[in-house]
Amino acid sequence: MVWRVSIGTFMCLSIGFASQSFGQGNCTSIDLEYICQNTEYVQSVSAECGLACLSAGEEEGEACIEACMLEQLELTTPCIDCFGSQVICVVQNCYFACAFGTEEACAECAVQNCEEGFNSCAGIVDFDGDTWTNLCDCNDNNPAIYPGAEGTGQGFDNNCNGILSPDELTECVADMNADQIVGTADLLIFLGTFDCQTDCLEEADFNNDGVVGASDLLTFLAEFGLFCF
Repeated sequence: MVWRVSIGTFMCLSIGFASQSFGQGNCTSIDLEYICQNTEYVQSVSAECGLACLSAGEEEGEACIEACMLEQLELTTPCIDCFGSQVICVVQNCYFACAFGTEEACAECAVQNCEEGFNSCAGIVDFDGDTWTNLCDCNDNNPAIYPGAEGTGQGFDNNCNGILSPDELTECVADMNADQIVGTADLLIFLGTFDCQTDCLEEADFNNDGVVGASDLLTFLAEFGLFCF
């Protein structure tokens, strides 16, 4: 069997960044992080192993792909099994499109027939509907947070680069020790003044009603974990 399409096209859809939502799959969070950080390398290895093992039967082919990928990638065996299953899916459903058609035809066939199954197997999801899956979305429960996102001034790392830019920071009233984060140290200060009704620490009386109470606690909890300017 001679495949006319390129290696990149054959497996380029294995680890796409947008998908429908599925339950937790075979790939751990560490697996997904590794795939995100090494996307092109994982694509290349999965493609090369897939093409090298295509001549084997279905069962032997999956075992061949698993062994080939385990030698080169730092992924768990259950996660790698999903790649093997996808290769078999492409062979079974897209033989003519990939063997005799164009790269575009092969890619379209793979998306239609095999992408959903791979994503479900691997646990690749897009819970917040921002078109970025949990492969590289550092908070898949907030649609304002994904690689390349604009800063929202709410104290979140919106673009997932690990660095807080000025447009991502927020002004926090609960940053009681002025270390630019509302954290445990601030909580200890706040709890030390909680239920105070006279001569209260001004910084803990967020709503300026003269009492450090439940409403102030709600304000604190809303800001806990935020980065501030």
